[in-house]
Amino acid sequence: MQSRDKDDVVAWLAEFPNLKYVSRDGFHTYASAIRESHPKAQHISDRFHLVKNLTDAITQCIYKFLSARIAIPLTKEKKVMNELLSSKPSQRDKILLVKSLASQGRTAQEIRFLTKYNLQTIRKYIRMTEEEIPQNSDDRRDRNHKEAIQKIMGRVEEVRALQKKGYSIRKIVDKTGHTKKTIKNYLSPDFNPIHGQYGVRRPGKLSPFRNEVISLRSKGTPYKDIYTTLCKKGYTGSIAAIRQFIAKEKRLQRDLKDYDAISSTEIIERKWLLKLLYRPLEKVKALTHEQVKNVVQKYPLLGKLHHLVWYFKEILLSRKEDSLQAWITEAESLELSELTSFLNGIKRI
Repeated sequence: MQSRDKDDVVAWLAEFPNLKYVSRDGFHTYASAIRESHPKAQHISDRFHLVKNLTDAITQCIYKFLSARIAIPLTKEKKVMNELLSSKPSQRDKILLVKSLASQGRTAQEIRFLTKYNLQTIRKYIRMTEEEIPQNSDDRRDRNHKEAIQKIMGRVEEVRALQKKGYSIRKIVDKTGHTKKTIKNYLSPDFNPIHGQYGVRRPGKLSPFRNEVISLRSKGTPYKDIYTTLCKKGYTGSIAAIRQFIAKEKRLQRDLKDYDAISSTEIIERKWLLKLLYRPLEKVKALTHEQVKNVVQKYPLLGKLHHLVWYFKEILLSRKEDSLQAWITEAESLELSELTSFLNGIKRI
């Protein structure tokens, strides 16, 4: 039965006079048709649609209070990475970065947002073969970029110093010549002059162990010991690949050492946090436990909503009927309008 017209559904169901149970999704026409044709039949909502309707409702909740990009305190892993990855990228490294981001499923527009490279250059880099990638060389534009960052931060420090002296935004505009919008950006605690790579990931055999390699190496662990540790966990690559990984990562980050002295934040994208509604954290490679912890500390409601989804899935899988009412009570206590319709439907089941 493919029609969603009530009369068609009623007529079709009438062909089965002995129905006692009917499994359906949340479409109200189906519910009405079943009540009309088989008033004594018990309605059953299938697991897939229950979870989908819940995650859709919670996604709407998250969109209301969480922006697309969230600034959080710099995590321990990122600080360690900043210490290791302080060199500037060459053209080769930029190409490898773009290809790496593309291999993660990033669109050209997303790569442009992360790297600030133009779309034509990004598409060119993505098409390049290994043989066409140039060897490392000095990059004048990268040096210019670093100088530009330093100039920006000089202006930021000037504006913030004026504010500390009691200057109003209007007076700062008159004194510096910057626009009101620019001054507000400079005064924002989330201001970041660098729109570079956040949490770059490399495809290949070493990808699942990336964070662990950085952590072990930052503690001074010899490459041989790192290799042995990873092999026990399923790594099938070579020790040389681990050495190359650290060397390349150092070159791929720009200005991190200088920027770390003036900034203690990093950016997390909302889309990765939404994936946690569908996948466990271990399956979302763009996030770490510490990053999620920092986001939840800033937005406690996010943690509660993630808990609701996974607790609900657990109830369905384990068939713990006694836990359902407690779950409903917990969900109602959040007083979120986006959840009201779903909760009312659950109560009617």
